Amino acid sequence: MARPSEILAGKFQHDVLWNLASLVVLGASGILLKVLIGRYYDAVALGVFNQTLAAWFLFSQIAVAGIDRSTLRAVAEHAHDRAQVTSIVAGALAATLLLALVVTTAYWSSISWLSSWFNHSANMPTSLLVATPGLFFYALNKVLLGVVNGTQRMRAFAVYQTVRYLVPLLGLVGFLVLDEQRTRGSELAVVFSIGECLLFLLLLVDVRQHLGFPIARGWQEWTREHLHYGLKSVVSGVLFELNTYVDIFVIGHFMTESAVGLYSFAAVFALGFVQMLLVLQNVYNPILAREIAARRFPELERTIALGRRWTYLGMVAAGSIGALLYPHALRLLTGKEAFLASWAPFNYLVFGTVLASGYVPFAQTLLMAGYPGWHTGYMIATAALNAIACWLAVPHFGLAGAAISTAASMFASVFILKAMVRWRVGLKI
Repeated sequence: MARPSEILAGKFQHDVLWNLASLVVLGASGILLKVLIGRYYDAVALGVFNQTLAAWFLFSQIAVAGIDRSTLRAVAEHAHDRAQVTSIVAGALAATLLLALVVTTAYWSSISWLSSWFNHSANMPTSLLVATPGLFFYALNKVLLGVVNGTQRMRAFAVYQTVRYLVPLLGLVGFLVLDEQRTRGSELAVVFSIGECLLFLLLLVDVRQHLGFPIARGWQEWTREHLHYGLKSVVSGVLFELNTYVDIFVIGHFMTESAVGLYSFAAVFALGFVQMLLVLQNVYNPILAREIAARRFPELERTIALGRRWTYLGMVAAGSIGALLYPHALRLLTGKEAFLASWAPFNYLVFGTVLASGYVPFAQTLLMAGYPGWHTGYMIATAALNAIACWLAVPHFGLAGAAISTAASMFASVFILKAMVRWRVGLKI
């Protein structure tokens, strides 16, 4: 049974610490990627890189279609039954292989249209193309990571997440060495493909060791179960990424690649704060799935309340420090005063993150409770608010308008989440 003390000591604490260490690598890698591109190329190359990242992650959510969350939930519920876990994983991989192939082909076919959306960029076709192989393997990796997460092997989960963050950074360093004339900035997104291919090989070896063979009958039923769950939740995954990158899509449509490059500095630093919360979400998800399935609501509500309180305290401190240090860090890292135009958007984004921070770790409660369709409704409402606000604000207020719209939608999502979880699950968060 989950207890409030679980968030302060024992395995939970160690899991959080391991994944926070992974988060440090994520934050450092994400920042260094943007800093190196901005410093050794320019804001245009950085803008193209981020526009590709936005499109890539949008399609990636369709490719995995929520099957990773279905896998996590099922594995968490049957973690002590090796044969059942094997069937669950076999069914998930069968579904994902087919879906990832179809979506990767659709992504490749959409390269021309995506380039047109981003102001008919001449650099985007190449950038989108070199990221294509990584899209296919990303979907498979999400499912395999769901297996690791579902068995609560959070140290291994942290290690694999670290690999996912470090390899693209190392790939960029190698790219900088080879591209001495700095003429191949449109090919930088190849680092996504390199990272996902390597991670797939590592995860395949790891997960194989925790399965039992031969595969028992019944994996086909799990394939149908995963697809049924995934089709209900795929929209929520797409909307999560759309909500994350809607500002990039709108800025890229109305403004220039250089403007996207400037804004991306604010976004990548602010994303570090969100990632801290997603670390907690990864740790809480299997606990939510287990305790909701057992209907142990009183204990779970006390655990959530205590976790929410500590999360707010930590994020207020972290956000305040970040706002003060941001301009100094930017000068030191880039050596270019032009990037200071991202300071105001950064402050708006962090403020919105802090306001919503106590609830982000529990944002997938509806998924863990077996209500992927209602989670999709929650994401539709949040993403719609953000998209409409950005579309109206960016033409008039530029980068600040995009940041304020995103921050406001994050805060509004708290109230939507609370109401829907109370209504459908009967749980007070």
